[in-house]
Amino acid sequence: MRSRSIDLLRAYAICVMIIVHFLENLSGTREWSPDGFGAPIFAFLTGVSYRLWLRGKEKRGTTSDQISKETIRRGLFLFGLGFLFNFFIWLPDDLFTWDVLTFLGSAMILLNIARVMPTPALLLTIALSVLLSPVMQRIVHYEDYWVSGYFEPDNTLSELLTGFLVTGYFPIFPWIALPLTGFLAAPSLLCLHHTAPQSRRIWLIAGTGLITLSALMTSLRWGTQWGQQWLPAWTMFPATLCYMTGVVGMVILLLGGLHHWIDDRKVVQLPLGLLTRAERFSRYSLTIYLLHHAAHVWPLWIYGLWKTGEPSQYWGQALSSWPSFLLSLAFLICCDWILKKLEQYRIPTVENLMRWLCE
Repeated sequence: MRSRSIDLLRAYAICVMIIVHFLENLSGTREWSPDGFGAPIFAFLTGVSYRLWLRGKEKRGTTSDQISKETIRRGLFLFGLGFLFNFFIWLPDDLFTWDVLTFLGSAMILLNIARVMPTPALLLTIALSVLLSPVMQRIVHYEDYWVSGYFEPDNTLSELLTGFLVTGYFPIFPWIALPLTGFLAAPSLLCLHHTAPQSRRIWLIAGTGLITLSALMTSLRWGTQWGQQWLPAWTMFPATLCYMTGVVGMVILLLGGLHHWIDDRKVVQLPLGLLTRAERFSRYSLTIYLLHHAAHVWPLWIYGLWKTGEPSQYWGQALSSWPSFLLSLAFLICCDWILKKLEQYRIPTVENLMRWLCE
């Protein structure tokens, strides 16, 4: 049985990412876009969904070796898909940007290790991935890898490895904290065992504490001179300590709260149409992620090449912000219709391909 809370969160995340990408790529706007709130939810739910998938496999008696094989195949599928995505969407020059798909593929492989780790070791891994990241960013001079707000490494082995681990769009450090936290918190937040009510309260308290800590750092940075010098700003690139503590706390509270009020208590009754669309967008989120980039980036490349001979000529300046925003809404409406047709005619999607190849 599908979890409505997970479907709602994943559908929200993919819709936010679509709006952000249309605004940023077509008009260069970040000021009033919901930038920074879609990807963390998506990454966190990767860990949650893996926990549920793992639980189903274990109930059916699947061996640990078979689970490892299927997990690694899924990870390699996403990792390879990430490179194909970079090549065909961002063009060959940006093959090694370490975007969200290559990160999710890597995270899937690391989750295979996480499933056999004791809880204290997993908690320590999560904490260290967040706490050590600012140090690592400083050591490698993170800002040297970013030109005009975009990641631009040299194609040397050392810089590619540094990008994968620390300086890319979605590097392992600190982003791996989100899927690992989702994997660890899922049994408690979704009440999968008899001690869940007590452990869920602990997780909700921890989430509240992380948000409070992030808000405190932000207010002190804005309000004091020493805070501006010593405390991290809220930024996604790089993902600072302030940002990571805030978004980890946010997704814990969102999933715990939605599950409690929608799935468990059923206090909040949402329209059936909204729930149906959320489930559809959640089920095909990977396909939507690929499709929405092709829908707005390819026309941008083609128009720039036709007009000036340079594909990226109109990057971030093709439209003003409001037309870009309205186009993103139009895409969401069209996407809902397309997904209905995919279901109606049982047309294979990327998700179907991944299951066929990896299970």
